Amino acid sequence: MAGRIPQSFIDDLLARVDVVDVVDSRVKLKKTGKNYSACCPFHNEKSPSFTVSPDKQFYYCFGCGATGSALKFVMEYDGLSFPDAVEKLATQAGMEVPREQASFEVRQEQQHQPLFELMQKAGQYYEQMLRAHDKKHRAVDYLKNRGLSGKAAKFFGIGYAPPGWDNLQSHLAGQGDKETIKQLIACGMLIEKDDGADKYRTYDRFRDRIMFPIRDARGRYIAFGGRVLGDEKPKYLNSPETPIFHKGRELYGLYEARKIRQKLTRFVIVEGYMDVVALAEFGIHYAVATLGTATSEHHLRRLFKIVPEVIFCFDGDQAGRTAAARAMETVLPVLDDGLQARFLFLPDGEDPDTLIRREGKEAFEQRLNKADHLPEFLFEHLKSQVDFDTLNGKARLDQLAAPLINRLPRGTTLRNLMEKTLQDQIGTESAALKKLENQPDSEPPPAADSHDQLPAHLQEEPQEPDIPHVDHSADTLAPLVHKALSSLVKKPSLAESLELPDADPQSEHERLLIEVLKKLKNAPQSSSVGLLIQWIGTPYQAELQQIADNPHSQIQPSAADIGSVLKQMNARTLSAELNVLDGKLKRGEKLTDEEKTRQREIRRQLHSIHKKRARIYSQNPH
Repeated sequence: MAGRIPQSFIDDLLARVDVVDVVDSRVKLKKTGKNYSACCPFHNEKSPSFTVSPDKQFYYCFGCGATGSALKFVMEYDGLSFPDAVEKLATQAGMEVPREQASFEVRQEQQHQPLFELMQKAGQYYEQMLRAHDKKHRAVDYLKNRGLSGKAAKFFGIGYAPPGWDNLQSHLAGQGDKETIKQLIACGMLIEKDDGADKYRTYDRFRDRIMFPIRDARGRYIAFGGRVLGDEKPKYLNSPETPIFHKGRELYGLYEARKIRQKLTRFVIVEGYMDVVALAEFGIHYAVATLGTATSEHHLRRLFKIVPEVIFCFDGDQAGRTAAARAMETVLPVLDDGLQARFLFLPDGEDPDTLIRREGKEAFEQRLNKADHLPEFLFEHLKSQVDFDTLNGKARLDQLAAPLINRLPRGTTLRNLMEKTLQDQIGTESAALKKLENQPDSEPPPAADSHDQLPAHLQEEPQEPDIPHVDHSADTLAPLVHKALSSLVKKPSLAESLELPDADPQSEHERLLIEVLKKLKNAPQSSSVGLLIQWIGTPYQAELQQIADNPHSQIQPSAADIGSVLKQMNARTLSAELNVLDGKLKRGEKLTDEEKTRQREIRRQLHSIHKKRARIYSQNPH
């Protein structure tokens, strides 16, 4: 975690570095006319489709679509986070990275730096022991019998903790260096035991084990997993929670997967270290494993930032299917449109390690390609728990499925399809889902075409002006949406004070406005250059560039004007809710006191939005 880097510095850094030099230092480029080319480092290809433009200062692959600036290339190729990539480029350019603020997290990480350094020394020691210790043959033979090559062992940093109580302690702390011993205890490498009478002794946590280092996204050693060579218990021993290691946030193999120079399109979540290593040995470099914990939402959100698909791999027995059901519940809230989760169940007695050695890469990947999609698994799993051939069984299915479907993000296509599938399965509308969706946190019902004015006898505040029928269509809003988009491109910092609308976009420009705002919320920018870099290589790049470069634009960027447009998009949602309430009256139904209050509140909000819209539209009728 680092303090926020000023956007002005990032702009200056990108102006000083040459993308050709940055790429050429990692991938040998060949001059081809005005540009440079090479085989793409992010996917396997035989003929070059990767091009680097010195004029436009970006790279682009016509094969896999990889694209970006010099900074993006360092992030992707070196497997670094944004701050770390900035640091690396700045160092090469002889620049010092300024920080706008030193947060608590930054100060804390600086305090933990000695622990990171100590863990790296421990990792180097274990690797050395696998090569040089007089009992190394036990570890080497074990790895060979598991089919592991020396190349794979080196890539994953696998080592050996030799027998004995104080090998690591003696190596790193010498003759009782108290400060180092305290640090080794803090990072979980030594265990402290009370011998009574206020006397303590320390000893190595890992002894006579194969050692698997756990590295964070920056490649820093943060923990270890140790596997016994015999039948001792526990079979696997993991580092405890420490100031630099949190099991619920890290994944074994993620750093290594990103280090491979190929474009990642999916991840497979497996159970053990050897599963990850064995799959990588056979060319499947996209496997990761949790570290003694169930897969968490944090894990999944982290993976979905990198790839659109995650496949859970489980044993085919009942325990495996129970674990899959838990994983299914965890993944549901993060499944936005465009993301998918699948479930692979292995044959009895097999794990990924044994199966890929028996079948090979191609057969294993065929299994992955045929893995169950989440919707199919969900309904199959739930139907196995009910007597589906009876009416009571279908009603029970409704009760089981509704809470799960309700966990999906609202407004997504997947949720809509799941709701329809449930209705098809039970043969009627889901009463359980309807009840959940009518709870207070539910979204308003779908928009209707128009709304009727309240009957006079129900207008408790007759002095309140009527709400005119206003066309909220995309065509009518288009000039204001384009003006709002232009303002945001000209002055991205306005995004900080804006809120994302709840409304679904009804035009391409509305969608682009919302997506630009989303990006700026996630990665704030202070200049148009920073915003445009986020869109390099997308279909919207040229359009946003044209807006930014328009010399004739007389727009004075205003957060209030943009916010008004977003509110008008929200007005569609408010109008939809009002339609439902008015529809009840039209059918002769009575409204509750709560519904009457809500009806008046919606009318006030719509009246305010319409007044604001009239003012802005009069200033820009075209």
